[in-house]
Amino acid sequence: MKKLIVACLLLFVGFGSFAQDRGIGIRLGAPMGITYKKYLPRNNAVEFGLGTLTNGWYDHYYQKFFNDFDRFEGYDYESHRVRSALYFQGRYLLHNDIPIEGMMGELDWYWGVGGVAKIGNVEYRYRDNGIPGRYVRTDFDFGPEGILGMEYTFEDVPLTIFGEFSLMIEIVDRPGILRGLSGVGVRYNF
Repeated sequence: MKKLIVACLLLFVGFGSFAQDRGIGIRLGAPMGITYKKYLPRNNAVEFGLGTLTNGWYDHYYQKFFNDFDRFEGYDYESHRVRSALYFQGRYLLHNDIPIEGMMGELDWYWGVGGVAKIGNVEYRYRDNGIPGRYVRTDFDFGPEGILGMEYTFEDVPLTIFGEFSLMIEIVDRPGILRGLSGVGVRYNF
């Protein structure tokens, strides 16, 4: 997985090698990982993210899947563990200035649309008439997302800090399920 992250990082940097307004950084939240943003003319931007989640996020989501899956009918759920979850986000964003008199730097709010793909392995532990069992499945989720966020770019330091929230609607795996994603982070601008 480390090789994949390094390869994507090089791809992201290469994508913006002919322009000046771009940033790369880290994002903490759901998902957490690396983020690359390319600012375009007329307050537009594209952003790509590659990340993962720590164990414990979306526990209810996976337990509900177990309870709703016909294969497990009559089985008693014990636990689950998500292994090697990998998220990829691609977004198109529209930025709007928030003018504040006397403020150093630049404050923007932004909104946009994008897509999220997630792949990971989920290991379920259960009991069937008292006998322990284990089932591992590959979980692939995909769907569009709507994004709303805010960012502050420092005037004398090439850094941007941001916070955002998005809603994803799954169309692959469990169609119609809404999932909230949120995060905060920092980008180095170059």
